[in-house]
Parts: sequence; C-alpha cells; structure tokens
Amino acid sequence: MCERSRRLYDDCMKQRAHAWVALRALKMVDDWGGAPELTELLSYYLSDVWDGAWLPDIRIVDMGYGHIFKMDSDPEFIYQKLPEELWYIKSDKDLASLLVGNRLCLEYVKGFEELAQPYRTHPVEGGHLPNRVIALSHTIGDMLKMSDFPLAAYAQKKGQVKRVRNASGSMTILDLSSRAIKDLSSSPNFSARQIALMFFLISHYICDAHMPLHCDLRDMSARSEKTSKKERRLPESLHPWIEEYWEKCFPAKEDLILTDYTEETLDEILVKKMPEGSIIEIDKDGSNYALSEKVESRLKGDEWTEMVYTTRVSYAVARKWIPKGADWFSLMPKENGDFEGHISRGEGFGDGRFVEDLKHASNCIFHDAVESIARIWYTSWRRFTE
Repeated sequence: MCERSRRLYDDCMKQRAHAWVALRALKMVDDWGGAPELTELLSYYLSDVWDGAWLPDIRIVDMGYGHIFKMDSDPEFIYQKLPEELWYIKSDKDLASLLVGNRLCLEYVKGFEELAQPYRTHPVEGGHLPNRVIALSHTIGDMLKMSDFPLAAYAQKKGQVKRVRNASGSMTILDLSSRAIKDLSSSPNFSARQIALMFFLISHYICDAHMPLHCDLRDMSARSEKTSKKERRLPESLHPWIEEYWEKCFPAKEDLILTDYTEETLDEILVKKMPEGSIIEIDKDGSNYALSEKVESRLKGDEWTEMVYTTRVSYAVARKWIPKGADWFSLMPKENGDFEGHISRGEGFGDGRFVEDLKHASNCIFHDAVESIARIWYTSWRRFTE
C-alpha cells in the first residue's frame, strides 16, 4: 500500500468513532429533554451524521492546525520563556472551577504532578482548535438567525406567533396574514440541513480536543532549541494505533450510516450494536462512566476558554497515560495489524501503565467528549433562542 493510501486508510479508521460520538451527543440531548426543537432539527438529518462529522478531514482538511492544540512543559521545545506566574499554573482544582460538568478526564489526572508545571501551546506549531470551535459555534447561531422558515420562528418574541396543533396532530402556525410584515421572520438564507451539518461538523473538533495526543507536542516533530533540529519524542505510529483500536470498539459503518430504511432506533444502534469486546462502557448498566442526566446549561466562560482548559486536561491525560522517560520507540509493537494482540498480551508497552489504563482512560475520554459536544451544541442553540 502506498504512503498516501496508508494515510487515507488510517484517517478513515476514525470515522466510526466520530459518527458514534455525534449521535451519542444527540441521544444525550434528547434523553435530557431540555432542547426539544434542537433535537427535532438534528433528528431530521440523521443521514448526514456519517459524512457531516467527518467533513473536517475529507473536505476542510485542516488537520495540521485546526484539530490540534499542542502543549509542552519543556522549555527546550517551547523555546519561549515559559510563564512563571503562579496564576498561569492550573491545578486540577483550578481546572474544576473553570470547567462545568462532570469531567472524568479531570478525575483521571487528579493530583498529577504535571499540573503543577507551567505549560503552554507551541507558539508556531501548536494549532488553534479553540479558535475553530468558538468560530463555528457563533456561526451556527448566526446561521440559525438567518435560517429558512420555520426555524426563524423560534427567534420571535414570545407571543408573536401562535402555534396550535391541528386535527392531524402536527403543529400549525396561524394568523400570519393578520400580522404586520415587519413582525414576521424573513431571512431565508440557510436551510435546516446546512445548519444541522454545522452541528455535526463542530462535533469533530470538540471530539479531537479530547484525544490526548492532539494536545501533546511530543506527538509531532518540533525543533529543539538545544540541537536546532526537529525531534519527535513519541513514535508516529502510536497515535493512529490508539485510534484504530478505538475504532473497533464502536458500531460498524453499516450501522452508523442511517437512511430511510434503517429500522433500528438510536437507542439500539448506539447501545446494543456496540461490538462484542468493546471497552467502551458508557451505556453499560451500573457503569461508572455513565453520562449525566442533563446537559449543563451554562459554560463557565465562552467556547474558546472551554476548549483551552479542556485541552489542558487532555494534555495532562497524555502525560500521565503515556509518561515521559520510557523509550516508546523500542517499546511500541513493530508490526501493524496486531495492536489488539499486543494490548491483550501486554506486549511492547514496557512500563505497563498504558495497557493498564487503556480501558479507564478511553472511557473517560469518550464520556467527556460526548458531554462536551452536547454542552456546546446547546450553547450555540441557546445563543439563537435567547
């Protein structure tokens, strides 16, 4: 297989996970019941989730900067003076006060010594994922305000438009002809499908913020101030191997591409269609990784700060799960295609922490990713409705 085909193959290995996370976030919003119109909008376009949540990789193609926010605490690779001010160092207690909701990844790194160090994004190659998320979130709100009818009716002041249920049970808007034209919603610029696609698209970036190696500078070649050469401190294969392993823990592609002929419910697809042996236990009865029953209605800051502090947690997860000091180049399995075998046998991962923490860290990551997507979706929606 040529190198370009190999890269495309590796990229496609992640599509099941992204589609599942977006759909699971939708189910969470629906189960919560606090935003029925948002659930209604997204449910009309379930057939677009598979491609929509994958557009940043296949159409936008901004992986080198839009999907990452890479940090380091090593001044040799940041080579700009690391801040020494105590306010810049964020402990797990600090991060808990800055982030709303139940963060299992934060629990995972509780008391971890890396959180006592000043660390920052690389000034040139660190990426700008938080910028992408806040820009897209505001864009969604703007698109909703400039949307086709009937979405624009949600933005009307309470009492302006009367909605009643007709004989067939559907909702009908009455008395439009008796109202001043200036009071009616008029801005048919964006279709409901376009807006739904933007919701699915932003889920990709939010999910990537929770992948630890998207936030760890060791996962890319960075120039060392000491040697003036670019160095890579983790094997290039580690990141795609983790995602390939995750990919096989989610429902098959044919189960996640939803069409008019799909007879299963979302509950059945997202819970019962999980493959045998999946380590993801978010929906397992009595699970310690169960999702919250409600979507937090208010962020502590805006979407930018939400993603900055989320990626700081992800960075700490990377440093704890894949610790410094080990010779990962010699410890990693040498052959592609047998990642599961190495995991099950504990081979090739010398200090044992990676294998021991695989299930727990993975469940924390996907729990937090689903809740974060639901939270920011609702933030975008609320900006429109309020």
